[in-house]
Amino acid sequence: MTHSANHALVFGGSGLIGWSVVDQLLSGYPEKNSFAKVTAITNRPVNPSETQWPEPPGGRPELHLVSGIDLRSHTQNSLSQVLKDSIQDIENVTHVFYFVFTSMADDTEEVEVNRKMIEVAIDALNVLSPNLQFVVFPGGTRGYGIYIPGGTFRPPLTENMVDNLPQDYARTCVYPVFRQVLSNASSGKKWTWCEVCPDTIVGFTPNGSQFSLALHWAQYLSLYAYNHGIGPHTGGLEQPDHKIKTQVVVPFPGVEAAWKAKNTPVAAKTIARFSIYASLHPKECGSGNGRGQQLFNIADRERPSTCEELWPKLAAWFGLVGVGLPSPADQMAPRELPGEYIEKYQDVFKQYGLDKAATSGVSAGRKQLDSVGTWLTFDRHLSLDKLRASGFAEEPDPTDAWTEAFQKFREGGMIL
Repeated sequence: MTHSANHALVFGGSGLIGWSVVDQLLSGYPEKNSFAKVTAITNRPVNPSETQWPEPPGGRPELHLVSGIDLRSHTQNSLSQVLKDSIQDIENVTHVFYFVFTSMADDTEEVEVNRKMIEVAIDALNVLSPNLQFVVFPGGTRGYGIYIPGGTFRPPLTENMVDNLPQDYARTCVYPVFRQVLSNASSGKKWTWCEVCPDTIVGFTPNGSQFSLALHWAQYLSLYAYNHGIGPHTGGLEQPDHKIKTQVVVPFPGVEAAWKAKNTPVAAKTIARFSIYASLHPKECGSGNGRGQQLFNIADRERPSTCEELWPKLAAWFGLVGVGLPSPADQMAPRELPGEYIEKYQDVFKQYGLDKAATSGVSAGRKQLDSVGTWLTFDRHLSLDKLRASGFAEEPDPTDAWTEAFQKFREGGMIL
């Protein structure tokens, strides 16, 4: 069954998940003509030639890219006017993918700013889009209390646990607020909604990202390989048979407990696919109808991963040998964190004309990403029972998400 009249509106269309939602919609997921039109909204300007989205063959949904809309600066009335003026057929929007988030140093301010953003967006759409059917937004494992040292719940983490967060912690997390906003806004309306909950998200963004671990590690490993005589543009997918005479070892940037901690990473592509799937299956995936708030854990694979399994594969893409802790002798020397290493050597990118690489790395999230290997020292893997019960059965190899992102970063001039 196709839904050729469907019009998808993607907030955050150039972000880590939003880019993939647009990419999958334009690629014809779940089937050709599922959507007639896709409107991608971004805050920062985006060069269409750099998006790497599918070119328009016959049957691809019509794409409209609208940049310069900063939800932080609007009231419902002002945003309603901007959306009405900027988006063709706003009245025919049927599916909304809300993948916008503003990170702030103060947790209370962060919750309030993001609450206002989603509130004005949904209130505006309630007025402008009478054909709205479904809204999807992303949560995350922060909503399971992983920012509390050692974690809060014993894994595997199941969706019902989010209702039992410590009250003081819950006030610092925006996801419960999002649920309440959408519950209130959808009351008495024909549209419904769901939340998707990932842990580590792996994917490509054309303008970089504040919180892309894949980009952070890609730039680190790219520079590390170059500085040890590998590169530029060697190893990985471009030269799968590449041989180096001397193996170059790159230790995992963390501690042994983080090296072995169980987790469930997910491709942005997988999140995008389930978000689209859920939006087209409101009876199975939507809130309301006595189902309460619909939250779905999302991951590439049911079986948990570890950095011990993953890091050697990521390093190998760059022609490196990934290991755990440094050798006893090397442990005595001070270790540079990935962010420090990238900052120290980022001029190498400019030497090879990769100006974008020097400006598109992670920004506000660098400190958090640098500490992934030192503070995420506990198991935090997700249960996928509810996801599978919804009928979504895709299970890609988790490594593929990283290598696909690395290749796109290289094609986009963001790594060597």
